[in-house]
Amino acid sequence: MTTTTGQIHPEIQSFGERFSKDLPDLDSYRSCIEYTRQALPVLLLNRQLLVEIMQGVVSGEPYPDIRRPTMFDNELILYVHPARLFSLRLYLWGAGEFTYPHDHNAWGVIGTAMEGYEVTNFRRVDDGSMEGYAKLEEVARINLKPGETAFTLPFDEGIHRTGNSGDKTIITLHLYGKSHSRSYLQGYDIVNNQVYRVFPPRLKKKTLASQALADMKA
Repeated sequence: MTTTTGQIHPEIQSFGERFSKDLPDLDSYRSCIEYTRQALPVLLLNRQLLVEIMQGVVSGEPYPDIRRPTMFDNELILYVHPARLFSLRLYLWGAGEFTYPHDHNAWGVIGTAMEGYEVTNFRRVDDGSMEGYAKLEEVARINLKPGETAFTLPFDEGIHRTGNSGDKTIITLHLYGKSHSRSYLQGYDIVNNQVYRVFPPRLKKKTLASQALADMKA
């Protein structure tokens, strides 16, 4: 890999700098998504770039930092805009691994470098008035080919489940826009029609510790 200690891969750095220049001029989710869907395949189809990043993970190089806190345990952060206007993330999926259905706090474009990536989109059909209850309806199931992308939107407009329907480990790249201030995602149990909050692991630990302290003092 052509990086020094802790340095972002130069191709990722160049990609991030171009987005940092162009994205502020786009005035809607849709225009940001369209721009990103045109640009992201360049990285998705760059096999040498992905090989170098994976070699860095395997050899324990500082970039990408596998110790950096993330929401999901298969997630690696490749680039974060200095003002958090957007972030670029890499996900690793073992054979048959899927997320639970969940929403998002930002718009996003997701794409795969390999065969097997499946995206299932849902519509929330209840009115959200009953705490802990949510009824979802599947509206689309997409199997992306290498270099292809899909998109998501914040909150109820971006509920999906994604994963690897194949028998080999795959890599996906996701670019997410500026996040809304909500500190959690919502996860969905489609069998029992339930919705629940999912906190980042670090925040979850702090929350549980605070609750434990309160309970011990009661």
